[in-house]
Amino acid sequence: PLWENAALGYQTQDPFASGLYNLFFNRKGSRAKTSKICNEFDVRTPNIEVAAHALSGGNQQKLLVGKELLSDPTVLIASHPTRGIDVGAQAAIWEQIKSARSNGLATLLISADLDELIGLSDVIVVMFRGKIVAKLDPNNISPRDLGGYMTGSSVQEQRT
Repeated sequence: PLWENAALGYQTQDPFASGLYNLFFNRKGSRAKTSKICNEFDVRTPNIEVAAHALSGGNQQKLLVGKELLSDPTVLIASHPTRGIDVGAQAAIWEQIKSARSNGLATLLISADLDELIGLSDVIVVMFRGKIVAKLDPNNISPRDLGGYMTGSSVQEQRT
């Protein structure tokens, strides 16, 4: 069920664990935390007893992003956070990442989706062949120009 999936990686921490040294799995705490994730991140499921594989890809991703953001991280490393999901789920995840970033969460976004990079970044750092080749303002770069840096063509143009 979803409430077990939501505990993965956090099963020894509150609210998923209880008792001496947090040795016992807290089903009640896990169910409550999972319900909170589903409500705050609009995970569309009939209930939290449903198996995670029964959810759409977008809802699975929202559950995962919600679990991580509600764990109170100091840094969020998001690698391709919306790859392969529907536009509605993508927009919801983008809004959650933007909100967390606006609230002071340091965020490292790794993505090949140019619109995602431009839409979610304060600064874009482009690497090509293991070296940083550009530091760009997302407000002043087009997807085409960004793609040029990512493929090395803009770097080659600067050298000639």
